[in-house]
Amino acid sequence: MRARVLFAAAAALVTVSCATSGGSSSSGLRPKSRNQDVIAETEISASASEAANALQIIEKLRPQMLRSRGLGSPTDVSGESARPKVYVDNVAYGDVGTLSNVTASQIREIQFINSRDATTKWGTGHMGGVILVIMKR
Repeated sequence: MRARVLFAAAAALVTVSCATSGGSSSSGLRPKSRNQDVIAETEISASASEAANALQIIEKLRPQMLRSRGLGSPTDVSGESARPKVYVDNVAYGDVGTLSNVTASQIREIQFINSRDATTKWGTGHMGGVILVIMKR
């Protein structure tokens, strides 16, 4: 008896969770128009007149990429380890300040990589995530 009740409850849950709104806009929710973790070349080019380097581009288009993400470690009172690190073409480049050395016209894309994915890709020490700058070839 108990198994039947659990099965019925699970089936009802699956049915409800699989239901969709059918694309109706009556909910008032809009789909995201852009990925908040990526700045594409088209956006970079469009902002080139107002932003000369990677830091200015991020400050203008995705300032949330620059914020610290909590405490990095109990011994890090400055919060330095919770700030994003910068990689250019998958090579460690420095802290957020070094983004001002990367010329906007040479950038193809800028990505924010969360701490979990950054640790998987580059190893430990990325509690604040990574800002990955991909250069034009």
